[in-house]
Amino acid sequence: MRPITEEKFESILEFLEENKIDVLMITDYENSRNVNLQYLSGHPTDATILINSGGETTLIPWDVLLAEKHSEVDEIINPANFSFNVFLAMKELFENRWKKSSITVGVHSTTSYGLIVKMKAIIPGIRYFEEPIVIQQFFEKLRATKTDFEIKKLIGAAQIGNKTIKDIHDFCVNDPDGTEKDLSFLVRKKLADYGAEDVAFEPLVANSSRAHEIHQHPFASDQKFSLPGLALIDFGAKFQGYCSDITVPISFGKLSDNQNKIRELTIKAYEAAIETIDIDVPLWKIHDTAEQILKKGGFEMPYSLGHGLGLTVHDSPFISRKPTDDYSKKHWKEETIQDGMVFTIEPGVFKQGLGGQRLENDVLIRNGKVEIITKSQPFTVM
Repeated sequence: MRPITEEKFESILEFLEENKIDVLMITDYENSRNVNLQYLSGHPTDATILINSGGETTLIPWDVLLAEKHSEVDEIINPANFSFNVFLAMKELFENRWKKSSITVGVHSTTSYGLIVKMKAIIPGIRYFEEPIVIQQFFEKLRATKTDFEIKKLIGAAQIGNKTIKDIHDFCVNDPDGTEKDLSFLVRKKLADYGAEDVAFEPLVANSSRAHEIHQHPFASDQKFSLPGLALIDFGAKFQGYCSDITVPISFGKLSDNQNKIRELTIKAYEAAIETIDIDVPLWKIHDTAEQILKKGGFEMPYSLGHGLGLTVHDSPFISRKPTDDYSKKHWKEETIQDGMVFTIEPGVFKQGLGGQRLENDVLIRNGKVEIITKSQPFTVM
C-alpha cells in the first residue's frame, strides 16, 4: 500500500501541469537513496517510478516479485525484457507508447548526475526540468504532514522506543561496568523484542568522555558507559517503515557546577520550545526560542532544533533557524506548524571536558493539540 493519499497525488498532477513537466521520475538505488519512491508506490527499494501528466504510474523495479507484493501502481515493467536496462524501458514508453519524441522530465535533486548523463545518451529527445530543488521542496511540503495511516505507524515506533527507555534506565542502574557497546546491543535486542523491524539508525551511545560530540564515531565504543559526568544515548525504532527518534540524557555521580548548568539549560530550552509550539507558529521561531536560551547561558547549539519523522528519520518539516546566505534565502519559504506534523524537539549543549546533554522527544500535532508521543526525560544515577 502506498502512503500517499489521492488528494496529495492529485496535487502532484497539478504541480506537473503548472511547471510543464511531462513525466516525474523518482529513482531509489544504492548509490542514491530516495524514500519518495516508497511514498509514491509502496515499493520499498531499488526501482524507478514514472508518473506522467495524465496520472499513469509506472514502476520499473530491480525485484519484480517484491514489487508485485508491495506496490500500488498502474503498471510494473520487468527490466529483463529490456536487457536489464531501465533506460531502454523508458525509451520504449516515451517514444512508442506515450508517442513523445521530445519529453520534459522532472527529477528530484538527489538523482545522481551519472544517471542523468546515461539517460540522455540513450534517450536523445529528453529534456530536464531545470530546477530540481523546486521538486525537492514540493515533496518536502507534501510529506511534512502525515495521514492517519502514517500517524498510527509513527505512534507504534514511538511506543516501542518508550518501552526501551525503561531498559536503558535499568542498564545504567544495574550494570555499572557495562560498556557503550553493551548498551547498544541491549537497545537493539529490546527494540526487536517489542516489535521493531529494525533500528531507525545506528544507536549513538556516549559516555561523559564522548558526549560532547554531536554524532559519535564510532557509534558505540568498548569504553565503560557509566563514567562520572554527562552521558547520553540517541536511538530509534523502525516500525512498519516509520521511524522514531529519542535521546535520553543521563548523569552519573555528582556533577560540577558547569555540568549542572549544561543539564539545566538543556531542560529549560526543551521546555520553552515545547511551550512555543502551536498551530501556525513559524518553525524558525521554535528553534530561535530554544537557541536564545542556550546562547544566554553561554553555549551554542550547532544544529537545528528538530526534524520531521516518517519513512526516514530525517523527514520534513525541519525546525531550523532562518537562513542567512543568499542562495538559501532565495529558496527559503517560511513554514508553520500544521495538523498532521510529526517532528523531534532536541536541544542540546556540548562541551569537551564537560560532556554533553541532549533531550529529544517526538511531537505529534493532532486536532490542533500538541502530543508528546515519546517519554524521554533526564535521569541521574549516583
